[in-house]
Amino acid sequence: MTKVNYLRKHWVEKYQEQDLVSAAEIGEALLREHWHNKNIQTTDYADDLFNLACVHDELGNLNRAAELYSDSARQLSDIEGESLIYAERVNNLAIVLLRLGLTEPAFFMLGNATAIRRRELGEYNPLYADSLYNLANAAANAGRRKDSIYYHTEALKIRQKEGNTEEIINSLHSLAFLYESALEYEKAVPYAEAALKHSTGNENTFARSGNYLATLYEYCKKFDAALPLYEMVLEITEIKVGSEHSAYLNTALRRANLLTMMSQTKEAFAAYEEIRDIFLRTYGTKHISYVNCLRGMAVLQKNLNNHEHAEKLIIEAMKIRRALYEDITLDITFLIHLYIEKNNQDKALEALVYALMCCGKDSPEFNELLQSVEDVFAKKDSADISCFINAVELLNDKEKLRPIINKWEEWEREEL
Repeated sequence: MTKVNYLRKHWVEKYQEQDLVSAAEIGEALLREHWHNKNIQTTDYADDLFNLACVHDELGNLNRAAELYSDSARQLSDIEGESLIYAERVNNLAIVLLRLGLTEPAFFMLGNATAIRRRELGEYNPLYADSLYNLANAAANAGRRKDSIYYHTEALKIRQKEGNTEEIINSLHSLAFLYESALEYEKAVPYAEAALKHSTGNENTFARSGNYLATLYEYCKKFDAALPLYEMVLEITEIKVGSEHSAYLNTALRRANLLTMMSQTKEAFAAYEEIRDIFLRTYGTKHISYVNCLRGMAVLQKNLNNHEHAEKLIIEAMKIRRALYEDITLDITFLIHLYIEKNNQDKALEALVYALMCCGKDSPEFNELLQSVEDVFAKKDSADISCFINAVELLNDKEKLRPIINKWEEWEREEL
Protein backbone atom coordinates (compact mmCIF):
# COMPACT_ATOMS: atom_id res chain seq x y z
CA MET A 1 0.00 0.00 0.00
CA THR A 2 1.40 3.40 -0.98
CA LYS A 3 1.64 6.20 1.57
CA VAL A 4 -1.09 8.12 -0.26
CA ASN A 5 -3.48 5.16 -0.03
CA TYR A 6 -2.56 4.56 3.60
CA LEU A 7 -3.25 8.19 4.53
CA ARG A 8 -6.50 8.21 2.58
CA LYS A 9 -7.69 5.02 4.34
CA HIS A 10 -6.72 6.47 7.71
CA TRP A 11 -8.52 9.72 6.83
CA VAL A 12 -11.74 7.84 5.98
CA GLU A 13 -11.63 6.00 9.33
CA LYS A 14 -11.26 9.22 11.32
CA TYR A 15 -13.98 10.95 9.31
CA GLN A 16 -16.41 8.08 9.86
CA GLU A 17 -15.62 8.25 13.59
CA GLN A 18 -16.39 12.01 13.42
CA ASP A 19 -12.92 12.77 14.72
CA LEU A 20 -12.78 15.82 12.46
CA VAL A 21 -9.67 17.37 13.97
CA SER A 22 -7.62 14.23 13.29
CA ALA A 23 -9.21 13.88 9.85
CA ALA A 24 -8.13 17.45 9.01
CA GLU A 25 -4.55 16.77 10.13
CA ILE A 26 -4.36 13.54 8.09
CA GLY A 27 -5.93 15.28 5.10
CA GLU A 28 -3.31 18.03 5.17
CA ALA A 29 -0.59 15.34 5.32
CA LEU A 30 -2.24 13.61 2.36
CA LEU A 31 -2.05 16.80 0.28
CA ARG A 32 1.63 17.23 1.15
CA GLU A 33 2.28 13.66 0.01
CA HIS A 34 0.59 14.41 -3.32
CA TRP A 35 2.92 17.39 -3.77
CA HIS A 36 5.92 15.33 -2.76
CA ASN A 37 5.03 12.79 -5.46
CA LYS A 38 4.28 15.58 -7.99
CA ASN A 39 0.88 13.95 -8.38
CA ILE A 40 -1.41 16.97 -8.47
CA GLN A 41 -2.85 16.91 -12.00
CA THR A 42 -5.22 14.02 -11.18
CA THR A 43 -8.84 13.54 -10.18
CA ASP A 44 -7.64 11.77 -7.01
CA TYR A 45 -5.88 14.94 -5.89
CA ALA A 46 -8.94 17.05 -6.78
CA ASP A 47 -11.15 14.67 -4.78
CA ASP A 48 -8.81 14.78 -1.78
CA LEU A 49 -8.87 18.58 -1.91
CA PHE A 50 -12.67 18.51 -1.89
CA ASN A 51 -12.91 15.99 0.96
CA LEU A 52 -10.51 17.99 3.11
CA ALA A 53 -12.50 21.17 2.32
CA CYS A 54 -15.64 19.44 3.65
CA VAL A 55 -13.86 18.62 6.91
CA HIS A 56 -12.69 22.20 7.41
CA ASP A 57 -16.19 23.37 6.49
CA GLU A 58 -17.69 21.22 9.25
CA LEU A 59 -15.04 22.42 11.70
CA GLY A 60 -15.91 26.03 10.90
CA ASN A 61 -12.51 26.79 9.36
CA LEU A 62 -14.21 28.71 6.57
CA ASN A 63 -11.21 30.46 5.02
CA ARG A 64 -9.31 27.17 4.63
CA ALA A 65 -12.47 25.45 3.37
CA ALA A 66 -12.99 28.16 0.73
CA GLU A 67 -9.38 27.85 -0.41
CA LEU A 68 -9.65 24.08 -0.77
CA TYR A 69 -13.05 24.14 -2.51
CA SER A 70 -11.61 26.66 -4.97
CA ASP A 71 -8.48 24.57 -5.62
CA SER A 72 -10.55 21.43 -6.07
CA ALA A 73 -12.89 23.07 -8.59
CA ARG A 74 -9.99 24.58 -10.52
CA GLN A 75 -8.12 21.26 -10.66
CA LEU A 76 -11.24 19.44 -11.83
CA SER A 77 -11.95 22.06 -14.48
CA ASP A 78 -8.43 21.65 -15.88
CA ILE A 79 -8.90 17.88 -16.10
CA GLU A 80 -12.47 17.38 -17.33
CA GLY A 81 -13.94 20.83 -17.96
CA GLU A 82 -17.03 22.35 -16.34
CA SER A 83 -18.85 19.14 -15.41
CA LEU A 84 -21.69 18.57 -12.92
CA ILE A 85 -19.13 17.58 -10.27
CA TYR A 86 -17.31 20.85 -10.94
CA ALA A 87 -20.64 22.69 -10.49
CA GLU A 88 -21.18 20.93 -7.14
CA ARG A 89 -17.80 22.11 -5.88
CA VAL A 90 -18.36 25.65 -7.06
CA ASN A 91 -21.71 25.53 -5.27
CA ASN A 92 -20.02 24.49 -2.02
CA LEU A 93 -17.47 27.26 -2.43
CA ALA A 94 -20.26 29.81 -2.91
CA ILE A 95 -22.06 28.69 0.26
CA VAL A 96 -18.87 29.13 2.28
CA LEU A 97 -18.33 32.57 0.74
CA LEU A 98 -21.86 33.51 1.83
CA ARG A 99 -21.05 32.43 5.37
CA LEU A 100 -17.96 34.62 5.21
CA GLY A 101 -20.10 37.57 4.13
CA LEU A 102 -18.63 37.71 0.61
CA THR A 103 -22.01 38.06 -1.08
CA GLU A 104 -21.03 39.30 -4.55
CA PRO A 105 -18.42 36.57 -5.24
CA ALA A 106 -20.87 33.98 -3.90
CA PHE A 107 -23.59 35.25 -6.22
CA PHE A 108 -21.21 35.02 -9.19
CA MET A 109 -20.12 31.46 -8.27
CA LEU A 110 -23.70 30.24 -7.83
CA GLY A 111 -24.64 31.79 -11.16
CA ASN A 112 -21.85 29.78 -12.78
CA ALA A 113 -22.93 26.53 -11.10
CA THR A 114 -26.58 27.14 -12.03
CA ALA A 115 -25.74 27.71 -15.70
CA ILE A 116 -23.77 24.45 -15.84
CA ARG A 117 -26.61 22.46 -14.24
CA ARG A 118 -29.13 23.89 -16.68
CA ARG A 119 -26.89 23.01 -19.61
CA GLU A 120 -26.18 19.48 -18.37
CA LEU A 121 -29.56 18.57 -16.82
CA GLY A 122 -32.15 20.65 -18.62
CA GLU A 123 -34.33 23.42 -17.25
CA TYR A 124 -36.91 21.22 -15.52
CA ASN A 125 -34.54 19.15 -13.39
CA PRO A 126 -35.02 19.32 -9.55
CA LEU A 127 -31.28 19.83 -9.05
CA TYR A 128 -31.41 22.83 -11.35
CA ALA A 129 -34.36 24.16 -9.31
CA ASP A 130 -32.29 23.78 -6.13
CA SER A 131 -29.50 25.72 -7.80
CA LEU A 132 -31.91 28.51 -8.74
CA TYR A 133 -33.20 28.58 -5.15
CA ASN A 134 -29.66 28.96 -3.77
CA LEU A 135 -28.89 31.60 -6.39
CA ALA A 136 -32.03 33.52 -5.36
CA ASN A 137 -30.94 33.52 -1.72
CA ALA A 138 -27.46 34.70 -2.70
CA ALA A 139 -29.01 37.49 -4.78
CA ALA A 140 -31.07 38.58 -1.76
CA ASN A 141 -27.97 38.63 0.45
CA ALA A 142 -26.17 40.72 -2.19
CA GLY A 143 -29.03 43.24 -2.22
CA ARG A 144 -30.24 42.14 -5.67
CA ARG A 145 -33.92 41.95 -4.77
CA LYS A 146 -35.34 41.88 -8.31
CA ASP A 147 -32.91 39.11 -9.28
CA SER A 148 -33.88 37.18 -6.16
CA ILE A 149 -37.60 37.39 -6.98
CA TYR A 150 -36.92 36.24 -10.54
CA TYR A 151 -34.82 33.20 -9.53
CA HIS A 152 -37.23 32.18 -6.77
CA THR A 153 -40.10 32.41 -9.23
CA GLU A 154 -38.25 30.23 -11.77
CA ALA A 155 -37.38 27.68 -9.06
CA LEU A 156 -41.02 27.63 -7.94
CA LYS A 157 -42.23 26.84 -11.50
CA ILE A 158 -39.98 23.78 -11.67
CA ARG A 159 -40.89 22.63 -8.17
CA GLN A 160 -44.60 22.94 -8.93
CA LYS A 161 -44.08 20.80 -12.02
CA GLU A 162 -42.23 18.19 -9.94
CA GLY A 163 -44.81 18.31 -7.13
CA ASN A 164 -42.41 18.33 -4.17
CA THR A 165 -44.65 19.94 -1.55
CA GLU A 166 -41.97 20.86 0.98
CA GLU A 167 -39.82 22.58 -1.63
CA ILE A 168 -42.84 24.39 -3.09
CA ILE A 169 -43.65 25.76 0.37
CA ASN A 170 -40.06 26.89 0.88
CA SER A 171 -40.11 28.77 -2.44
CA LEU A 172 -43.48 30.38 -1.66
CA HIS A 173 -42.32 31.48 1.78
CA SER A 174 -39.09 32.86 0.33
CA LEU A 175 -41.04 35.00 -2.14
CA ALA A 176 -43.40 36.16 0.59
CA PHE A 177 -40.46 37.12 2.78
CA LEU A 178 -38.87 39.19 0.00
CA TYR A 179 -42.03 41.29 -0.24
CA GLU A 180 -42.46 41.37 3.53
CA SER A 181 -38.91 42.65 4.05
CA ALA A 182 -39.71 45.49 1.61
CA LEU A 183 -42.88 46.22 3.66
CA GLU A 184 -45.04 45.19 0.69
CA TYR A 185 -47.30 43.04 2.85
CA GLU A 186 -50.23 42.88 0.43
CA LYS A 187 -47.93 41.35 -2.21
CA ALA A 188 -46.53 38.87 0.32
CA VAL A 189 -49.94 37.55 1.41
CA PRO A 190 -50.88 35.56 -1.77
CA TYR A 191 -47.63 33.57 -1.58
CA ALA A 192 -48.16 32.83 2.12
CA GLU A 193 -51.77 31.82 1.43
CA ALA A 194 -50.61 29.46 -1.31
CA ALA A 195 -48.03 27.97 1.08
CA LEU A 196 -50.79 27.33 3.65
CA LYS A 197 -52.90 25.50 1.04
CA HIS A 198 -49.96 23.26 0.19
CA SER A 199 -49.45 22.60 3.92
CA THR A 200 -52.84 20.94 4.36
CA GLY A 201 -52.38 17.37 5.56
CA ASN A 202 -49.12 18.02 7.40
CA GLU A 203 -49.89 19.51 10.79
CA ASN A 204 -46.34 20.63 11.57
CA THR A 205 -45.98 22.45 8.26
CA PHE A 206 -49.52 23.82 8.56
CA ALA A 207 -48.69 25.32 11.97
CA ARG A 208 -45.56 26.99 10.61
CA SER A 209 -47.33 28.33 7.52
CA GLY A 210 -50.38 29.41 9.52
CA ASN A 211 -48.29 31.37 11.99
CA TYR A 212 -46.50 33.20 9.20
CA LEU A 213 -49.67 34.02 7.30
CA ALA A 214 -51.37 35.25 10.47
CA THR A 215 -48.45 37.62 11.07
CA LEU A 216 -48.80 39.01 7.55
CA TYR A 217 -52.55 39.46 8.08
CA GLU A 218 -51.72 41.47 11.21
CA TYR A 219 -49.41 43.74 9.21
CA CYS A 220 -52.25 44.25 6.72
CA LYS A 221 -54.69 45.01 9.58
CA LYS A 222 -56.74 41.93 8.63
CA PHE A 223 -57.25 40.98 12.26
CA ASP A 224 -60.39 38.90 11.70
CA ALA A 225 -58.42 36.69 9.29
CA ALA A 226 -55.39 36.40 11.60
CA LEU A 227 -57.24 35.37 14.77
CA PRO A 228 -58.68 32.00 13.60
CA LEU A 229 -55.30 31.07 12.15
CA TYR A 230 -53.55 31.65 15.48
CA GLU A 231 -56.25 29.59 17.20
CA MET A 232 -55.85 26.68 14.76
CA VAL A 233 -52.07 26.80 15.23
CA LEU A 234 -52.51 26.74 19.01
CA GLU A 235 -54.73 23.65 18.81
CA ILE A 236 -52.19 21.79 16.69
CA THR A 237 -49.22 22.91 18.78
CA GLU A 238 -50.85 21.95 22.09
CA ILE A 239 -51.53 18.44 20.80
CA LYS A 240 -48.05 18.06 19.30
CA VAL A 241 -45.80 19.55 22.00
CA GLY A 242 -48.02 20.70 24.87
CA SER A 243 -48.97 24.11 26.22
CA GLU A 244 -45.69 24.60 28.08
CA HIS A 245 -43.58 24.46 24.92
CA SER A 246 -42.10 27.73 23.65
CA ALA A 247 -43.79 27.27 20.26
CA TYR A 248 -47.21 27.24 21.95
CA LEU A 249 -46.43 30.15 24.26
CA ASN A 250 -45.05 32.35 21.47
CA THR A 251 -48.19 31.85 19.39
CA ALA A 252 -50.39 32.38 22.46
CA LEU A 253 -48.66 35.72 23.09
CA ARG A 254 -49.29 36.75 19.49
CA ARG A 255 -52.95 35.87 19.87
CA ALA A 256 -53.22 37.86 23.11
CA ASN A 257 -51.57 40.88 21.47
CA LEU A 258 -53.97 40.56 18.54
CA LEU A 259 -57.00 40.42 20.85
CA THR A 260 -55.73 43.62 22.46
CA MET A 261 -55.49 45.35 19.07
CA MET A 262 -59.02 44.12 18.29
CA SER A 263 -60.24 45.74 21.55
CA GLN A 264 -61.44 42.38 22.84
CA THR A 265 -60.25 43.35 26.29
CA LYS A 266 -61.84 40.61 28.37
CA GLU A 267 -60.61 37.84 26.07
CA ALA A 268 -57.16 39.41 25.81
CA PHE A 269 -56.73 39.71 29.58
CA ALA A 270 -57.80 36.09 30.09
CA ALA A 271 -55.28 35.02 27.43
CA TYR A 272 -52.47 36.96 29.11
CA GLU A 273 -53.36 35.51 32.51
CA GLU A 274 -53.21 31.98 31.12
CA ILE A 275 -49.83 32.62 29.49
CA ARG A 276 -48.47 34.29 32.64
CA ASP A 277 -49.47 31.30 34.77
CA ILE A 278 -47.83 28.85 32.34
CA PHE A 279 -44.60 30.87 32.30
CA LEU A 280 -44.64 31.20 36.07
CA ARG A 281 -45.12 27.46 36.50
CA THR A 282 -42.60 26.45 33.81
CA TYR A 283 -39.87 29.08 33.73
CA GLY A 284 -40.43 31.34 36.75
CA THR A 285 -40.51 35.12 36.57
CA LYS A 286 -37.03 35.63 35.08
CA HIS A 287 -38.09 35.15 31.49
CA ILE A 288 -38.47 37.88 28.86
CA SER A 289 -41.79 36.52 27.55
CA TYR A 290 -43.20 36.56 31.08
CA VAL A 291 -42.22 40.23 31.27
CA ASN A 292 -43.85 40.98 27.91
CA CYS A 293 -46.98 39.28 29.17
CA LEU A 294 -47.06 41.61 32.19
CA ARG A 295 -46.69 44.60 29.89
CA GLY A 296 -49.62 43.38 27.79
CA MET A 297 -51.77 43.07 30.92
CA ALA A 298 -50.71 46.56 32.01
CA VAL A 299 -51.81 48.01 28.66
CA LEU A 300 -55.24 46.40 29.06
CA GLN A 301 -55.63 47.71 32.62
CA LYS A 302 -54.69 51.20 31.42
CA ASN A 303 -57.29 50.97 28.66
CA LEU A 304 -59.86 50.06 31.33
CA ASN A 305 -58.73 53.09 33.40
CA ASN A 306 -57.47 50.75 36.14
CA HIS A 307 -54.36 52.87 36.59
CA GLU A 308 -53.25 51.39 39.92
CA HIS A 309 -53.28 47.84 38.55
CA ALA A 310 -51.53 48.99 35.39
CA GLU A 311 -48.84 50.75 37.44
CA LYS A 312 -48.25 47.67 39.58
CA LEU A 313 -47.93 45.37 36.56
CA ILE A 314 -45.61 47.63 34.55
CA ILE A 315 -43.34 48.27 37.53
CA GLU A 316 -43.04 44.51 38.12
CA ALA A 317 -42.24 44.06 34.41
CA MET A 318 -39.69 46.88 34.48
CA LYS A 319 -37.88 45.51 37.52
CA ILE A 320 -37.52 42.06 35.97
CA ARG A 321 -36.44 43.52 32.65
CA ARG A 322 -33.83 45.63 34.45
CA ALA A 323 -32.56 42.51 36.29
CA LEU A 324 -32.30 40.73 32.93
CA TYR A 325 -30.26 43.66 31.53
CA GLU A 326 -32.96 44.33 28.94
CA ASP A 327 -33.94 47.75 27.61
CA ILE A 328 -36.63 49.32 29.82
CA THR A 329 -37.42 52.27 27.52
CA LEU A 330 -40.87 51.03 26.44
CA ASP A 331 -41.88 50.07 29.97
CA ILE A 332 -40.86 53.35 31.55
CA THR A 333 -42.36 55.39 28.71
CA PHE A 334 -45.64 53.58 29.37
CA LEU A 335 -45.27 54.41 33.08
CA ILE A 336 -44.67 58.10 32.30
CA HIS A 337 -47.77 58.18 30.10
CA LEU A 338 -49.71 56.55 32.93
CA TYR A 339 -48.61 59.20 35.45
CA ILE A 340 -49.50 61.99 33.04
CA GLU A 341 -52.99 60.55 32.57
CA LYS A 342 -53.32 60.47 36.37
CA ASN A 343 -52.16 64.13 36.45
CA ASN A 344 -49.27 63.15 38.68
CA GLN A 345 -46.67 65.50 37.21
CA ASP A 346 -44.07 64.91 39.94
CA LYS A 347 -43.94 61.16 39.39
CA ALA A 348 -43.93 61.61 35.62
CA LEU A 349 -40.99 63.98 35.90
CA GLU A 350 -39.05 61.64 38.20
CA ALA A 351 -39.68 58.64 35.93
CA LEU A 352 -38.61 60.62 32.87
CA VAL A 353 -35.36 61.74 34.49
CA TYR A 354 -34.65 58.19 35.66
CA ALA A 355 -35.24 56.85 32.14
CA LEU A 356 -32.92 59.43 30.61
CA MET A 357 -30.26 58.58 33.20
CA CYS A 358 -30.57 54.85 32.49
CA CYS A 359 -30.17 55.04 28.73
CA GLY A 360 -27.46 57.73 28.65
CA LYS A 361 -27.31 60.74 26.34
CA ASP A 362 -25.33 58.95 23.64
CA SER A 363 -27.68 55.98 23.23
CA PRO A 364 -30.31 55.82 20.47
CA GLU A 365 -32.98 55.20 23.11
CA PHE A 366 -32.37 58.70 24.57
CA ASN A 367 -33.80 60.57 21.58
CA GLU A 368 -36.54 57.98 21.08
CA LEU A 369 -37.62 58.43 24.68
CA LEU A 370 -37.55 62.22 24.45
CA GLN A 371 -39.65 62.18 21.29
CA SER A 372 -42.16 59.72 22.71
CA VAL A 373 -42.68 61.66 25.93
CA GLU A 374 -42.62 65.02 24.13
CA ASP A 375 -45.54 63.80 22.01
CA VAL A 376 -47.53 63.16 25.19
CA PHE A 377 -46.61 66.46 26.84
CA ALA A 378 -47.42 68.34 23.64
CA LYS A 379 -51.06 67.32 24.04
CA LYS A 380 -51.18 68.98 27.46
CA ASP A 381 -51.06 72.65 28.42
CA SER A 382 -47.99 74.88 28.49
CA ALA A 383 -47.19 74.05 32.12
CA ASP A 384 -46.72 70.43 31.16
CA ILE A 385 -44.42 71.35 28.26
CA SER A 386 -42.38 73.41 30.70
CA CYS A 387 -42.22 70.38 33.00
CA PHE A 388 -40.82 68.34 30.12
CA ILE A 389 -38.13 70.94 29.41
CA ASN A 390 -37.25 71.04 33.10
CA ALA A 391 -36.77 67.27 33.09
CA VAL A 392 -34.08 67.50 30.43
CA GLU A 393 -32.38 70.45 32.12
CA LEU A 394 -32.44 68.59 35.41
CA LEU A 395 -29.96 66.06 34.03
CA ASN A 396 -27.24 68.71 34.39
CA ASP A 397 -28.25 69.82 37.89
CA LYS A 398 -26.57 67.37 40.28
CA GLU A 399 -27.99 68.95 43.42
CA LYS A 400 -31.61 68.66 42.28
CA LEU A 401 -30.92 65.30 40.70
CA ARG A 402 -29.65 63.60 43.88
CA PRO A 403 -33.09 62.98 45.54
CA ILE A 404 -34.40 61.41 42.33
CA ILE A 405 -31.31 59.22 41.99
CA ASN A 406 -31.64 58.09 45.62
CA LYS A 407 -35.33 57.30 45.18
CA TRP A 408 -34.89 55.20 42.05
CA GLU A 409 -31.80 53.44 43.38
CA GLU A 410 -33.84 52.44 46.42
CA TRP A 411 -36.61 51.28 44.07
CA GLU A 412 -34.14 49.11 42.18
CA ARG A 413 -32.96 47.46 45.40
CA GLU A 414 -36.47 46.50 46.44
CA GLU A 415 -37.36 42.84 45.96
CA LEU A 416 -40.20 41.94 43.65
